[in-house]
Amino acid sequence: MIEIGKVNKLVVVRETSSGYYLKEDDSFEEIFMPPSLGPMNLTVNQEIEAFIYMDTKGSMIATDQIPLAQVGEYALLRVVETQEFGAFFDWGIDKDLLVPGNMQKIKVRKFEDHIVRVCLEDETDRVYGTTKLGKYIESSDFDIMSGDEADIVPVQKTDLGYKCIINKKFIGMLYDNEVFTTIQFNQVYKGVVKKLRDDGLVDAALQVQGVQNLIDSKDKILEILASLGGESPIYDKSSPEAIKSTYFMSKQTFKKAVGMLYRDRKITISKDGIKLVK
Repeated sequence: MIEIGKVNKLVVVRETSSGYYLKEDDSFEEIFMPPSLGPMNLTVNQEIEAFIYMDTKGSMIATDQIPLAQVGEYALLRVVETQEFGAFFDWGIDKDLLVPGNMQKIKVRKFEDHIVRVCLEDETDRVYGTTKLGKYIESSDFDIMSGDEADIVPVQKTDLGYKCIINKKFIGMLYDNEVFTTIQFNQVYKGVVKKLRDDGLVDAALQVQGVQNLIDSKDKILEILASLGGESPIYDKSSPEAIKSTYFMSKQTFKKAVGMLYRDRKITISKDGIKLVK
C-alpha cells in the first residue's frame, strides 16, 4: 500500500515524453515522477525509493528527494516564506512544507527555526506541518526503552538544558548537568535513552549510562592524565566546574571512576591532585 508523506519502494513501469510512471509490485495504481524530481537515466523495471506527496491538483507525485522528516516525524525547519494563510518551511526537498496559520503555536516569521511535526490530512491526503506539538507529545507511542541507543538532535536551549528530537519521533531533554561537550543545534549525536516520562517526553543523555559509563570514564581520565604529563591538580575534592572543564564529566561520575582507578592502583590521590602510577 502506498504511504503518502513517506518513502516507498517502487518500480518504474513505463517512460513517456513527460516523465516516468512508478508503482508498487502488487498495485495497479501508477504514480508520476517528473524528470526534474528523479535520478538521471531511469529505466523500466528499475526499483527506486521515492517520497510520495500530493500536488495541488490532488494527484500523487514521486521524487527521489528525501525530506528531513516524513509523516509522523519531527525536524527543526526554517521558515522560507510567509503568507496570510500560513508559512512555508524548507524541509530538504524542492517542494516546501506548508504550516497553515491555524497549525502555528505562535505566528512564525521568515528565517526563524521551529520544531515542526509532519502530518497527513485525512480528508485530502495532503502533507502539512504543525508547530502545535502538545497533543502529539502527550500521546507518544514509545518504541524505545530505557538504555536504548538513540539519535539525538538538540534544537533549543532551555533553563534546564537542551530540548531535543529523539530518533525523529519523540521530543526529549538533555540536562545541563549531564552535558560535557559543546552542543551544536540540529546536529545528530549518538546518545542513550534514560527515562520515558508519563508526559510523553524522553530524558536522554549523550554518554552511556551505568557500569559502561564508568568504564568509559576511567579510560578517559587515564587518557587525559597522560596528555597532561601524568598528573593533574583536579581531583575528587575539586569543584564540579573544574572537573567538567578538564575531564568532561560530572563530579559524581568522576569521583566513582577515580575511586576505581585508585583501587586498581592506576593512580595516586593527594591534596595536590591525582597522578598516574608508573
